[in-house]
Amino acid sequence: MRLTIALVIGLAAVPAAAQRAPITKLLDKIPSVFGNGPKQPAITMPATPVIVGLTRAADRSVAGDPVTFDLGGFRLGMSEEEVSAVIATRKLTSRGVTRFVDFESQVRSAINISGGVGGVETRRSVLGEATLQDDAGGRYVLKTLVWPDGAHLSSIVYLAPQGTTAAEWRRMLVEKWGKPREEQQGDTFAARWSKAGSGFRASANIGPRGGTVEIAPPEGSAQQPGRLVEQAADAFIAARATKPTL
Repeated sequence: MRLTIALVIGLAAVPAAAQRAPITKLLDKIPSVFGNGPKQPAITMPATPVIVGLTRAADRSVAGDPVTFDLGGFRLGMSEEEVSAVIATRKLTSRGVTRFVDFESQVRSAINISGGVGGVETRRSVLGEATLQDDAGGRYVLKTLVWPDGAHLSSIVYLAPQGTTAAEWRRMLVEKWGKPREEQQGDTFAARWSKAGSGFRASANIGPRGGTVEIAPPEGSAQQPGRLVEQAADAFIAARATKPTL
């Protein structure tokens, strides 16, 4: 069985099982009319793989290695709780939050779509996307991927405010991340950081009129949680299938 990945939100692809996302946090507080009684089938969920930059944040920055970079205190791979801690510490203002259905709900939905009996979705949600404003007028746009243990930060974009020269932006970023692999400087500072064999990347295109700074994962990263959903659904169906006699 293969589950088609049908919904793409920004950089994060969401499995078809999550097409009903986004759901609001309010739904988390509404108890299911079906409950979780004896008819709710138990499903073994896969373990979340440990992947720095996808399911775990690096513990320190290393010059020239984007998987370790922080942007405004945020790092790729951070959990929802770690993201919330940065928001609280920096006193960032929320300008919009989208929540996605959790991993278990995606698995149950995938089973049901395939003709199995996956039971009722959990009604739990996790952080999907957030837009946050800092005290300088800049905005952070955060996106996550949904793994078995929850949401983890998969994309960080800073929409910079106006008023800072390209030279000053360059100084701040080189001081923070090291010298970029590629750069051009004029009215704006355009640069790219990457490490051979990693796939993680960071970029900037920024100047006195503002611009963007971004940290992104390797291409194809968004499909990895979807494959885990498929595997969990396939295993559940296979374990309950009646074996044919030939």
